[in-house]
Amino acid sequence: MDTKTPFFSICIPTYEMKGLGAFYLRTTFENFASQSFTDFEVVVSDHSKDELIKELCLEYVNSFKLKYIKNNLNRGSSSANINHAIKNATGLWIKVLFQDDYLLGTKALEIIHDEISHSEGAWLIGACQHTNDGVNLFDSHFPSFHPDIHLGENTIGAPSNIAFKNEGSIFFDNNLIWLMDCEFYKRLELKFGAPIVFSHICIVNRVGAHQVTHTLIHDDLVRNELRYVKNKYKIREFLKSIYLEKLFLISTMDLVTISLMKFKDRLRIFFS
Repeated sequence: MDTKTPFFSICIPTYEMKGLGAFYLRTTFENFASQSFTDFEVVVSDHSKDELIKELCLEYVNSFKLKYIKNNLNRGSSSANINHAIKNATGLWIKVLFQDDYLLGTKALEIIHDEISHSEGAWLIGACQHTNDGVNLFDSHFPSFHPDIHLGENTIGAPSNIAFKNEGSIFFDNNLIWLMDCEFYKRLELKFGAPIVFSHICIVNRVGAHQVTHTLIHDDLVRNELRYVKNKYKIREFLKSIYLEKLFLISTMDLVTISLMKFKDRLRIFFS
């Protein structure tokens, strides 16, 4: 058995994705099998109700180091699903990759690895292109970090564009859908400092009707999530001002935020 710690854990949350999940993931797997840099494991956390993702993983189990995990908890939550993959990752660095996205070219991981090895940072944001058919590429995106990224100023793009050191206790907020990536980027900055900004295009992000943006996002959700995140960071700043911030885990702060919001709503109803 290979017990060597891999450099990358490529963490992939999966689900049916309107019947396209396994189809998209096959493209991703084919790309993994041809990478020049091979010191990686793939961790698949699967929210699917069917067995198509599992069957696909069985096809590729000898092509690269692959860990398949059926995840029946919090079905439908992208945050919970990617967190489940991260918790089962053993690599030195976490490379997030959503199942419809893929690496560009056979040297993508090698290029990302070399950039990390020659940099001092503990997390990386990389450039990407987009596709709607898996063939034609368009809209090159070169990332930057915005101080208000947690409020929706997404200058980084999709989670597939990031990698970070696997140092535990940093996960996506299960309470978020629209802001799940932006708020996570902010916490990476708070934990690790400024990111490595990488302008070489190594990632392709798929766009189309299958995306969560087109299926779950609506005005009320956007307003509620902005309110939640603003309150969360107000609490964090207050705790910081009284030197108690380090006593509270982010998960605890999430619970405190929800509780305070519910209390404020009850008071508003009571006095209305």
